Amino acid sequence: MNIGRRWRAIRRRAVRPFGPTRLLGSLSLLAALGVAVWLLTLVVSENALTPAAAGPPSTATPPATRTTPAPRASTAPSTAPRTPTTKPKVVAPTVPLGVYAGPGAPLAASAFSADAGAPVPYAFDYIDGSTWAGISNPSWFLQRWNGSGFRMIWGVPMLPKTAGVSLATGATGAYNAYFDALAQTLVANGQANSVIVLAWDPQDTSLPWYVGNSADAVQYVAYWRAIVTTMRSVPGEQFQFVWDSATGPADVLPSALYPGNNYVDVVATDAFDDDSLVGSGWNAFTTTPYGPDWYSTFALRHAKPLMIAKWGVVPSSEQGGGDNAAFVDQFLRWADGQHLFAAITWDYGTWAVTGGTFPKAEAALHTVDEAGAIAPEAKAIET
Repeated sequence: MNIGRRWRAIRRRAVRPFGPTRLLGSLSLLAALGVAVWLLTLVVSENALTPAAAGPPSTATPPATRTTPAPRASTAPSTAPRTPTTKPKVVAPTVPLGVYAGPGAPLAASAFSADAGAPVPYAFDYIDGSTWAGISNPSWFLQRWNGSGFRMIWGVPMLPKTAGVSLATGATGAYNAYFDALAQTLVANGQANSVIVLAWDPQDTSLPWYVGNSADAVQYVAYWRAIVTTMRSVPGEQFQFVWDSATGPADVLPSALYPGNNYVDVVATDAFDDDSLVGSGWNAFTTTPYGPDWYSTFALRHAKPLMIAKWGVVPSSEQGGGDNAAFVDQFLRWADGQHLFAAITWDYGTWAVTGGTFPKAEAALHTVDEAGAIAPEAKAIET
């Protein structure tokens, strides 16, 4: 009898509805499990988005005047969230910024956009110029940049770093097939509206397309025209071609290297706080023969927008001005008055503006507000 009463009591407790305390405890446990699953999913997603560490060697030419030393190789800047910086008074509200953040590095480019505190519409990358195959089929780069949200600016080598190639041969049209393949690959991979910086800095003696005399200049121009004509013949293309020439004295005058208005959409040059500027100030640099002011006037004369293809600060150990906030401030003020197509910030390696090496220069960069909010070509040419 006693055993029967105990069994009935156990059965009554087993079917008793949850009380408020037990119900809340169960709901809390379920909520905690849900949060844990969400965090695990988020971590897996982030890891899937991280680009592969390995890839083809970058052909990124160091910031170019010929007297400027190359940035040393380093790892890509960290993409970890950084402490927000209080924005000071806006200096250059209409400068459309771009960034070179390393080869195949969309996350680093996005981190630069966060550092700048403003939208950055352009990302720059250099197609691998080791071989013709690398130039004609840059699939490694396209896989990393597609879907990044940036409009791409591609540095396209005119010749690979292999023996037996020349400007003279290119001028005959012998290499056109490689650029036809490149154009088709870009269009097929959603890059039909790419900006093409073709054969940058022809004054640089380290590049295969170096122009050292007037005969080279004639071949360079003829070859440039052949490439542009070839790439424009591909159905669906909407490319814009940038002629990027270095600042300062050179063996051949920049005007002799200009391919002509029918083959150029944007005129470009560079601006770095290197040994040509240190101690003299921005105004002295920009007004020097074949400095940024010369290119600004040249672009206006040819009714083309101006672009600064590479700009930034230079470590003092490499004959630069170091953490020079005044340079950044003065450059942005100058650029604001130019109605630039774009200003591409060098943010990679030992020359990276952001990341902590140059805190004063980085703080000055934050004075750019709403970068790219104004269509860059809408005000490019003052008539």
